[in-house]
This record gives sequence, C-alpha cells and structure tokens, in this order.
Amino acid sequence: MNRLLHNLDDTSQRIVQPPQHPHEQTQHHEEEEEEEEQCAKFYKYLHLDQQHNSHLIEDDTHDHDRTLQDEFDDGHVNDGGQQQQQQQQESEELMEGHQEEEEDTSSTHHFSILDEFSPSLKDANDDGISATSDIIKHSSRATTNSISLTKTRASIIDSIEWLGRHVPCCVLSQISHEVLYYKKGNPMEHNFRMPYAVPYEAALLFVDMSGFTKLSQSLDVESLSKTINSYFQAIVDEVTAHGGGILKFAGDAIFAEWRVCNTLNNEQSSCSDASLPSACNQAQDEENYHPQVRQKTMTMEDCVHTAAQCGAVIVQKCSDYPVYSKSISGGKGPLVSTLNVHCGLSMGKMVGIHVGNNINRREYLFLGDPIDQVAEACNSANSGELKASRKVLCYLDHLKEHYHEDDKTGLQSVLIASRQRTYFNQRNMREIKREDKVRKSSFSIHSHFNIPFDAMDLVDLECFHRLLSFYIHPVVLSDEKAHLGKYSATRDDQNDQERQRAEAELRSVFTMFLMPKIEVQLTENPEQNKKTYSQLHFIMNIVTSILDTYKGHLRQYIVDDKGVVLIATFGLRGSTFPNLVSERALPCCRRIYDALRESLGIECQIGATLGKVYCGVVGGLHRHEYAVLGPSVNLSARLMNLRNHPGILVDDAVRNKVRSINFIPYPPVKAKGYTDPVPVFKPLSSKEARWGSADPKFVGRRKELNVLCDISKSVTRENNPPRIVFIWGESGSGKSSFIVQAIAKVRSVLLSMRKRIVITRNISSEGDMLVPFSLFRSIFRDVLHYRPKSDNSAPESKWDASSTRGRDWDGNSLGSGSSHRTDRSNAIVYLKEMCEEMNAPAGFLELVGRHLLGDSDYKELKAEPKLEEIISFMADVFIKSISTAEGVILALDDVQWMDSLSWKVLQCIIGRKQNLVLICASRPINHHSVTLERGFWQQLFHDLKKLAVFSEMTIGRLDASDVREMASIVLSCDPCDIDNNFCDDIFTHSGGMPYFASEILENCMKNEQYGRLGNGKIGWKEECLKNHDTLKFSNIEEMFLQRLDNLDEMTRKTLHFAVVLGMSFKFSEILDLALHMLSSKPEEHQMLEETLQKALKFAISERILDETVPDFCGAFDEQYSTITHIIIDVSECCDGKVKKCQKDFMYTFHHDTWRRVILSLLLDSYLQDIHKHAAIAIEDRLGEENTQDYGTQVKLFRHWKESANNVRAAKVALDIGRNFKLLGMNLHSIQIYQDAIEMWKKHNPPNGTKRIVGFSPQVIESLDEENLVSLVKLQTAMGQAIGSIISRSKAESAQAFETALEIIRVAPVGAKIKNRAFIFPIYSGMFFLLKYGALCNPAEQVQIELDLVDKFVKETKRHGDPVHYCRALAMQGETFHRVGRFNDAIQCHLKLREVYNADEHSARVVASYASDRCAQNFGCAANCYVRLGQIEKALEIANYIECHLMPKMDIKNVHNSAVMVYPILWIWKDQRMTERSFRVFEKYVKDPFEKYFAKDCSTPFLPAFQPTQVLLNIALYLEGKKTSLDESYFDWAMDFSNMECPMTIDISIGNFSRSPMSISAEICLELSKLTKDQEKRMILLQNGSKLAELAIGGCDGMDGNAKNITAYVQIKPVQEALQGLLNKKCCES
Repeated sequence: MNRLLHNLDDTSQRIVQPPQHPHEQTQHHEEEEEEEEQCAKFYKYLHLDQQHNSHLIEDDTHDHDRTLQDEFDDGHVNDGGQQQQQQQQESEELMEGHQEEEEDTSSTHHFSILDEFSPSLKDANDDGISATSDIIKHSSRATTNSISLTKTRASIIDSIEWLGRHVPCCVLSQISHEVLYYKKGNPMEHNFRMPYAVPYEAALLFVDMSGFTKLSQSLDVESLSKTINSYFQAIVDEVTAHGGGILKFAGDAIFAEWRVCNTLNNEQSSCSDASLPSACNQAQDEENYHPQVRQKTMTMEDCVHTAAQCGAVIVQKCSDYPVYSKSISGGKGPLVSTLNVHCGLSMGKMVGIHVGNNINRREYLFLGDPIDQVAEACNSANSGELKASRKVLCYLDHLKEHYHEDDKTGLQSVLIASRQRTYFNQRNMREIKREDKVRKSSFSIHSHFNIPFDAMDLVDLECFHRLLSFYIHPVVLSDEKAHLGKYSATRDDQNDQERQRAEAELRSVFTMFLMPKIEVQLTENPEQNKKTYSQLHFIMNIVTSILDTYKGHLRQYIVDDKGVVLIATFGLRGSTFPNLVSERALPCCRRIYDALRESLGIECQIGATLGKVYCGVVGGLHRHEYAVLGPSVNLSARLMNLRNHPGILVDDAVRNKVRSINFIPYPPVKAKGYTDPVPVFKPLSSKEARWGSADPKFVGRRKELNVLCDISKSVTRENNPPRIVFIWGESGSGKSSFIVQAIAKVRSVLLSMRKRIVITRNISSEGDMLVPFSLFRSIFRDVLHYRPKSDNSAPESKWDASSTRGRDWDGNSLGSGSSHRTDRSNAIVYLKEMCEEMNAPAGFLELVGRHLLGDSDYKELKAEPKLEEIISFMADVFIKSISTAEGVILALDDVQWMDSLSWKVLQCIIGRKQNLVLICASRPINHHSVTLERGFWQQLFHDLKKLAVFSEMTIGRLDASDVREMASIVLSCDPCDIDNNFCDDIFTHSGGMPYFASEILENCMKNEQYGRLGNGKIGWKEECLKNHDTLKFSNIEEMFLQRLDNLDEMTRKTLHFAVVLGMSFKFSEILDLALHMLSSKPEEHQMLEETLQKALKFAISERILDETVPDFCGAFDEQYSTITHIIIDVSECCDGKVKKCQKDFMYTFHHDTWRRVILSLLLDSYLQDIHKHAAIAIEDRLGEENTQDYGTQVKLFRHWKESANNVRAAKVALDIGRNFKLLGMNLHSIQIYQDAIEMWKKHNPPNGTKRIVGFSPQVIESLDEENLVSLVKLQTAMGQAIGSIISRSKAESAQAFETALEIIRVAPVGAKIKNRAFIFPIYSGMFFLLKYGALCNPAEQVQIELDLVDKFVKETKRHGDPVHYCRALAMQGETFHRVGRFNDAIQCHLKLREVYNADEHSARVVASYASDRCAQNFGCAANCYVRLGQIEKALEIANYIECHLMPKMDIKNVHNSAVMVYPILWIWKDQRMTERSFRVFEKYVKDPFEKYFAKDCSTPFLPAFQPTQVLLNIALYLEGKKTSLDESYFDWAMDFSNMECPMTIDISIGNFSRSPMSISAEICLELSKLTKDQEKRMILLQNGSKLAELAIGGCDGMDGNAKNITAYVQIKPVQEALQGLLNKKCCES
C-alpha cells in the first residue's frame, strides 16, 4: 500500500522510465489494479453515507410518515456488526454496479476541485464504473500532462490553505489522519463515523471583546471590516506567537487553547471502539507522514504559564483600543469608539467532538468543565483584566496580596493580570519570548497548517479538500469556488487582506439563535458521555437537514457556559429569496423546534431577529471564521436566553414581515445597540377553523372546487370504487369552509339529478383521541335514520311523491360537525333492531349503546368485547344503514384528532363499500401525524394513489385578486371599482387568509371606514388617511378585543361560559352551566334561558359564534332549510307542511382566535370556578339521565382537572382507564393516567430546588390524604397498564410503582394514613416485575423479593382484610418456591387455605389484583409437594384446582386460568395422565382465548400456548391415546424462530413450572425419535439442544439469580438426552 496514490512528481518520473520486462509489466499491472481497488474503497468512505442519507436534503413533502429520527441513522455511535456488514456489501455493490454520485450543489456546500480544474477527470467512464473509481482511473491517465496536473495540485493546495484558516488546527490534523489512515490500506470497517470524540487536557483562554456593536452602526463596510480584523489580528497574533490554537470565534469573543502533549498532539476516540486505531498507532502514522508536526513536550504547567502570559499581553496591548473614522481627505477622523477586552483562564480535561455527516456539513465542538470556569472568570473580569479559575493557581506562582476572590455565581476567580501589571511570577517569560520570536519570524502559511502535502497525491488532496469543505461556511465555499485557479507564487498577506475586505458586506439578515435544553456535562461514565455525543450529533444533523430544505445556512454550532447553541441565518449570499421571512426563515424555526421535540424529545429556545449586520470573516489573517455581527445578532441571542421562554420569540422586524399568522406580545427587552426596549413577540399557529355555513364571501379555490366536485359527483355511478381525498391546509387557510362550499355545490347538483345521496360530516376535537370510536358518536346518529325499514320493503318504496326531490335524504346531510341528526332514543332503538337482525358480536350493544350513544340500559359490558369483531360489525352497521342510497359522502374535519379505532372502522368501510367518497381535512402531516395504521397509510399513498382511488390537495393562501373579489362581494361593488391601496392594505393585514380578510372587511363596514374617492373608486375615507390609521389595529387580536369591549355584560358573560365548554357546545350545556353559576331561582329559569338565547344570538350576529344543526325530532319550518341551520324531513309530514320542534342548537366559535382572545382575558380563579360548575352540571345530568359515554367522561375529567380539583379529576381518570383496559386499550389508559398525573407535576419548583420523583417538593409537602391516595392510585394504575403491554419495557412499569412508593415515603401525610389498602397493589405489581428483573440486578433479587413479601404480609395482616392478606401469603409462597424453600412455601399455603374462600374472596381479589393471585397459589403448592416427593398430595391439590376452583373462576380471564392450571398440566403429564392435562388446557386456556380475544391480542402466557399444545399431542400419541400425529409439527419444530422465546418471558413463565423453551426442547427430542429422515433428525436435535441450553441458562442460577429448581429438574434430563443423541449422531457421521 506504500505505492498507493503517490504524489504527482513521483508519478511523472515513473512514466518516463524505460520499458519493463513483460513479467514485471504484468506484476505492475496487478499491483495497480489492487491500488485502484483500495482507492475505490477509500473513496467509498466519502460517498457511502451520501448514498445512505441522500434523503436528508430532499424536499419536506417526501415520506411525511417517517420521523426525522429515522433520517439520521448515520450518526449512531455503535452500529454493531450488522451495519458494518451491510456497509461492506454496499461497498462491493458500489464497485460492481453502475452507480453515479449525485450532488445537489444547491443543497450541499462542498465542491470537487478536480471537477473545476480538469474536466477530463470528471467524465464518466464508458464501462459504467462508479464516479469515485473514475476519478482514480482518470487521475492515472492525466499524468501524461504533468505540467497541467502540477498546476492543479498547486491550486488545490492553495485552496486547502485558504479554507484551512477557517478551522482549528486540530481539525486539519484530524482530516490529515483520515486521509493518511486509508492511504496505508486500513480496512473500511474502521471508518470515521460521526460523532467522533477526542479527549485531551488543555489550558483554555477566553477573550471577550466589547465595542463592536457601536462600530457596526457607525462605520462603512470597508472600514468596519478593516477595524474588526485588525483588532482580531492583534489578538490572534499573540495567541499564535505563544503557541496556542484558536478554537472558535464566538461572535466578538475567542476561545484559544494550549494542549498538553507528550510527543505530539495525539487524539484518541472515546466514542466508538471501532472508529479508529489506537492513539499510539495514530502517532506513528503522523510521524511517518508529516514529521514536521513533532512538538516538544508540553506539560499542564507549561500550558497554563504560556496561556497566562498570552492573556496578560492581550489585556495590556488590546485594552482601550481607539477607533477613528475617516476624514473627508481620507486621513484620521474623529474618535468613533473604543474597543476593550477582558479575559478568563482555566484548565482541565476536555473533549473535542466532530459531529455531522459525510454529505454536506460537519462541526467541531469542545466540551468540559474548563468552559464553565473560563466563562465565570471572564464574566467577573472588568475591561482590561485577566482572571483565572482557582484550579489555574496550582500552576502559577502569584503574589497573594495583589489578587482577590469573587463570589458572584458561586464560583471563584482570581485576578492575575490587568492592563497595568501582571500578578503572577514571570520567571519563564524570557525563555518563552525568545522561542516565540523565533517561531513568529519563521511563520508561514504552510508551516502554520502542518499539513503533510508531500505525502499526498492529487486524489489525496481532493479527498482532503472535500473533507475540509464539510467544516466551512457555505458562503466561504462559494467565494473560494470563484477564486479557483488564481493561485500565484507571489501571493502575499496584502492580497489576502484585500480579498477579505472585498467579500465583506452589510446585509439585512434573519438571524436565529437556537438553544436545545440538554445537559452536556462530561461525567465519569463513558456510556453516558457517548449518549451526550450522539445527542449533539443528532441535533446537528436535524438542524442542518431542515436548513438545507429551506435553503438556510448554519453559521456556528458551539457549546459554551450558556449551553448548546446553534446559529443559523437567512439572507446571506446563496440564501436570499422573495418572502424570505414568511415562507422560509420563520417556518424553518418552527420546523426545527418541532423536529427536535418530536424526534429527540428535546425542548429548545429560539430567538430570531431581522436586521442589518456585518457579514464577513472575523479574525486574523491566518486564522478567522465567517461571522455575522450587529445589534440584531445580539438581540437574537438575548431573546434565546430569556427566562420563561415559550419556545420561539421574534422581534418586531420579523413580525412586520409576516402577516399570515398571529403573534402574542411579550414584555420588551433591553439589548445592546438599541436605545429603547425592544418589542418581543411569540408567533402563534392559529387553530383550525371550524365547520360553518357556505360563506357568501367565499372566493378563489375554483380549480380545487371543480376537482372535488367531479370526484363527489362520480359517487353515484354504478359500482364506482370508493374515493379518498385528503385536504391539507394550515390554520386559517380555509380548508373547512372549502369543504362546506364543495358539499353545498355537490348537494345542489345531485339533488337536481334526483339522486339518493347521503352526506354526513364530523369534526373531531382534541379530546377525541382518548375516546374509542369517537367518530361514530355522530355518524351513527346520522346513518341509523336511513336504515331499511324492513327486509321486505324495496329501496324504491322510500321515494314517494312527498319526496320527489329526495328531501328526506337531503335532510340529514347538511348539519355541521358532531351534531345529532337523530333523536338519541330513536337511534338506540334502530341500533337494537339492526343488532338483532345482524347477530351483533358480544359486547357491541354495550359499547356503542352506553359509551357512544349514552344508553342507560347498559350499565357495564356484559362480555369482554373482541375489538376485531367490534370494528368489523361497526362497518357492517354503517354499510347496512345506507344500503338504499346511491352514494355516500363522508366529510371529516380535523382528522388529526381522530382516534385510531375510528380509523380502523373507516378502513373496513372503504374495503367493503362502493359509491363512497371520504373527504378528510387535516393539518399538514409534518405537523400532526394521523393515527392511521402504517400499512394502510402506505397503501393509500402507493397502491391506491396509482389506481386513482386516493388523491390529495393542499389549500394555501388567497392571492391579491381573490381578496379584491371578496371585497367586492362585501362592499357590493365591482372589483375594478375598488382602490388599489385599499385592497393592498386588506391583503397585507390578512396575509391572504380568507377568514381574517373577511373579518377586516366586515369591521371596515361596521366602522364606516370606506367611501367613494374623488376618482370614483371605493377606498379609505380621507380622515383615515390623514390619521395614518386606516384599520385602527395592528393585529387581528386587537380588532377582536375592540369588538368584545363593545358587547353588553350578559353577552360577555355568556362567552366566558362558552369558552370553557370548548369550541363547540349545545344550548343545554351552556344553560345548565349558567343555572349553576348564576344560582337563579326556579321561577327565574325561564327568564335566564331567554336572556341566554338573546346573548347567543347577538354573538352570532357579531360573527363570534355560529349556530349549527340542532338534534332532529320531527320537522322544522321551511324557512330554516339552509345549509347552515336545519334538517328537513317531509316523510313524517302527511300534509306536506313542516313544523317546529323543541331545539337544542349546537354552537361553534366562528374561529379559534375568538376563543383564544376571550380566554386570555379571564383570571385563573374565575376560569377554575367556571370549570367546577361545568363539571357539577355534567354530574347532575349524568345522575338524571344515568348515561356515561366515553365522550362525556372525558369532558368531565377535563373540567375537574381545569378546576384544580385533582381528587375528583383523578377519580374520573381512573374510571376511564379501567373502561379502556376492559377493551384492551392499555395505551389509551396510560394516556389518561399521564394526563391526570400532570395535575400535580405541572407545578415547577423554585429556582435551585430539585424535583422529588418528578414533583415539586412543595407539592409533595402539601399533599393531604385524599390527594396522596389519588396520586398513588394513578401511578399504580399506570404501572399496571404499562406492565400489561408486552412491547413496553418492564422498567417503565417498575418506575411507576417505585414512584408511587417514594411518594408515600416522602410525603408527610403518608405515615399518618390508617387505611393502607391502596398500597397493596403496588407490592403485587413490583413482585410481578421482579420476575422480569426490572427492579434490580440478579445478585440482589432474592433478598429484595423476600424482604418485599415479608413487608407485604405484615402490612396486610395488620390491615386485617383477608383479600390482601391472602394475596400477600400467596406472594410469599411463590417466592419460597422459586428459591427452593419448599417447606416454607407449603406453610404459607396452609395459612392461606385457613383464610381464603373462593366464593367470598375471588371476585374481590380479581378486582384488586386483576387475577385471583390467591387461587393461583394452589398450583405453586402442588409443585412444592412434587419437589418433596409427595406426589399424592400434589395430585390431590391438582384435583381440587380442577373440580373446585376452576368452575368458580371467570372463564374470560384467560391469564388467570393459565397460571392456575399450568403447574398441574405437567404434574399430570409426568404421571401419564396426559388426557386430563389436554382436556383442562383446552377447556380453560386455549378455547377461551380463541373465543374472547382477537387475533392481535396477547397475554403473558401466550408464548407457552403452542408448545404446550404440541407436546401434549405428542405425548398422547406416544401413550397410544392418539392414532396419528400431525406432520406439520415437524415443520414447525424445524424452524427455530417458532420456538425461540425472549429470555425474560421464558424465565417468568418458568417460575410457575416449565418454561416455553424447555417444552419446545422436549418436542424436538421426541420428534427426532419419530422421524427416519436423518437430515430432519439432525436439525431437530440441534434446535432442541440449543433451546435446552437457553432454558437451562434461565433457571440454573449461573446468571446470579436464584436457581429455579422446579424448572431445572424438568429440563435437565431433556438436555442430557438431546446432547447424548447429538454426540452419537456426530460420531456416526
């Protein structure tokens, strides 16, 4: 490999050598082929990650269902052997296949120098080999022109040296090592994967400068650039002269370091074992290739002294630095400003980290305690002072009388130098200065970089340049690309300075400071540090990917005393676009904020500003960085660091550029460069506009309307396949009104065509995500009205003369979301009829009747429902109900809030129903994911989209012409009659959002602000123009506040009630609330009702509320038959006339902005009081109606929660969670429990106070008995729910239980509670988790279990409840059995039998512990008798379990049954009573599970079901009880994956008797004896032996756990038999 990629001079010399001998030529040819292969592998390192991650820079519309976390898998620290194997395979494919490297120069910032200088080097080879191989082959051919290549080489080196000035020397050293590492032929597996961490020790100097802000406002660009860089040059020169290295330019500050080194500056990865060779190998490589990097030994004392001397010189030379402006004649003008410095010094262990990717961007970070120390020291220093941390003093001899200690932040710093004098011993100053002078005098560009150019050929240099470009700002790369080929041997510093000044400029730039809120402190735990590095790496990739999407630039990524900070910009060269702020910069902020939170769970603080800043390089001539400096940059950093940060804050300049969204003002802040306090705003994402009537002012969207109408009209064609349309739109874009408008148009057309059509719609609310089948609360009430009257009636019989236009079909099609078309009682009657007719599955009527339609006849579910059957039957009911219609249109709004079970029903309907159009409106998927199953989602966007079944459209903003058209409708004039300035103002203030434009126009009409102008146009009145106050408000909220202030008191109070009830509410709900709040007398109720109706009507007239469809209960006046208000049904009217009926109208806020503004006006105490009365009103109504549907329960929970009544809210949450668990929806249970626990968690502790198990100490101390019990019950219920989900980590469940116990322990009231029954389920849950090893390590488990059960027994015995006492005894007996103390276990069982009575206690035990844990102890006792050799007693207990206990157990509780009979199955089998085992297993386990559980359901014992069934069948066959054996058993057992079981589950089930893998091992043993096929026999023996070894490993105690004797003695003989047969088979072969 030493001949791989020689430099060009050596290559040229080799070309002119005499011809070689044929054998030598062949050998030489083979060597060159080997070299080319190695080169390709080397270059594959650069390009492989691009192949993996090309989607990082794709448009954000690609694969919305993927998370950003999935897009950055290239950054894992330890990817494992599988990923390395995949990379090797891809490397081979890269060499064999035809692949071309794709580089989007608009998205990636690096560029290929070889492409620029030698076009022949980038032409693709004819044989289609990869681009990287082409470069190498063409490089060989290009050596024929050595002069051209020599120039190319010189230009590349020149470019590297120029770009290298932007990075610290350690980065250049790292890149050199990467290039040379592969040059030596090291394997591809050891690639340099990000993040790459390098630990080291150093002295750290922080130099902070002041005065630049004023300069940026006073000087022109050229003068500013010259001044800044001359000042920086003085500082950089001193750092360089003293042997230091510049790490970062942090705005107007500098980090410099002096590293400790022994022989040279070694770097060793601490991040990945496979990332790099050892540090000593790296040192040897660098000595071989660039011996000029050898340095003398630098101890920490040397580093500290040198850094201290450097800092002292800087504060002496650079303090009070005057800056003068230019005079008119070009000379020195008046004094403009004075620049100053103050410095901090620290030392210690640090880590340098390379993060990013191999596609477009990397960054170098450094971490360590010295950063905080140096910041504290610098912050406490005055101008012209150098302070050091206390650690530094250990290495400095100082004069104690001249320093003092500061204690501003809890740390200490010492003054060691000032502009007047130095306070530490300078005994080494002369020696150091002499060496520095020598070094400074011989300083050159080349020696500064220490890059081993002589060891690199052209390909190496291209690789070096490419890697270096990843660390460079895109603007610098763009400028350098323009200067390629301009290398000159006479190049000097003056030319470089001129180039720097020429590229500097003043620009209006959007600056974003972003601070992820993470801890980045280094610890003594390497694994924790690796997680920190990976977190920093993922943040880098997420931010840069999103910036690339929006075409922004990353300025810097740094870790300082404030934390992790990223700086990004829009508006620099290459990043300037129309509508920059509104369409790119601000959306990018939001996208980054959401991505970090959703993908990494990281909250962040973003400050964003817009203003004129200095853009250019800052620093010295030979070390600098591209930066932006100015007041708006400082302000952005200031906004980022504000306390109580809401997430994103912007300044007024940003707000003025964005009119399409709303902003909330925050208190103004003071910032450098600003005379007055700066206004601060939080940008708001407006909430979804609700369904409403067909708006007469609706304009635009013609193309989209026609598309949707065409799709909807096709619904009535015979056998037309279903159509699905997704409509995406941001808040305020008008997607809801668009759908309403389209429905109105479709309805009119279809009715004119005399078509039988059903149109129904629903609006989902945020709470619906917790309500199972929430969609069908309203949908069933709609469609049940259409059900066929009888099987004998033909569909046509419904269409009599009284409904020639299909008005009865039209009737139920026009209401808005969540309105109830059919009287509830009628709907229930219809549903019962259909269930009897269609043979509804068990539990369906109870679920739908009680929990969706609120039928009081169903108190609880009489049978545990199978969700799969419920979903299928719901779809059948829907299809049957509308079977006589010719077409159905389902319009669903806010589907991002719809629950997952509703989606499953819709999926079934789509698969079974033709002539259906499903219209779904949602926020963009990149903001809110739809709860669709991934498989169905992919089917929509791939298969169904190709078949034109699925389509989507996006609703954007209106353009100016649409706003003009809307204005013409409102003002009743022709569009061309409106003044342009008037339209421009409306468009600007509304941002093109239809609702805002409409409201502004209505407000103008109301205030009479417009009129006829002198030119005949309609525009602003003259007095409005004179006052420069045309609209009289600056944002939409101000306009709403003005209108609210004009309302009367009763209307405002009514709206206060309304905002608490939600976006939509019924009149009966607000009336009940008003009656409770106002406490009126019964005789005043009628008056209050009328007053309330008047207030609501007035709110409707003010366009604050919309009145939507009331419940249907007969017929209504013809005059109300509009799309907004009424349902018409003439089939019930014999005389053809319609009548009024009592109405319970629905009301919806016209726009969420109204609700938000009103809520912002109310005091917290007042809001809590309203919520309390709303909850009481619901409970009163529930008491009268005896209904308790899920939707009402969730509302009740929300009201009690918001009223701050945590106890009542917790009780409701526990009820809801239990109901969800009954449906098998543990995830829903967890969600409601977490929501309830947040009531206590939301309180933040005072500054400096740590939380206790996630809660504020003040909250824990203030808990009374009721609150403590409620909180503990919620924690316990959540632990149980998590533990019931196999896919969830048991550690999560354990954490919930431990938190519950810790709350009891630390809360003062915990020790005073007498009734402690609420604690017992915690012990039970923790005992269950101990068997999974989720609470402790194996060595401690036995003792912890024994201690736990002993406490439990004593606690329950003291309590006196036999249920809990028996449960504790059962737990203790099970523990004794597992650890081999069989006699003790039997004694526990005997005590339990004295107390336990199945008839009295079983149901109560199940209610408390989910299963009858007491009855399960009988099987455990039977095992103990077997181990003690008392088989008769064991059989006696087995008989008692079957004959006396099992008939009293709930057959649907399959887990309980499995635990009870599982031990006795194997006792009977061992006694050749297999028939009895098989009968009991089928009767109590297998058959009930198949009957009561859906296919996708699970139970902890499920992995043992199949092995048990198979082994019992084999045993029956061997005993002669069966005449044949199922041949499929052989195929099943030959597939090892069928039998392998997770060890935790295998061990857990083995605690009751046999483990699943031990059963499968015996299956393999018996089947191997039954087959004559030798190949099958060998596979079976191998599988069985492996399973036996795994099973033994889980019970032999070798892992530190107690030995499980029961499981061990049953598997050990099987293992020995398998091993014997296997050995015999091997000997025979």
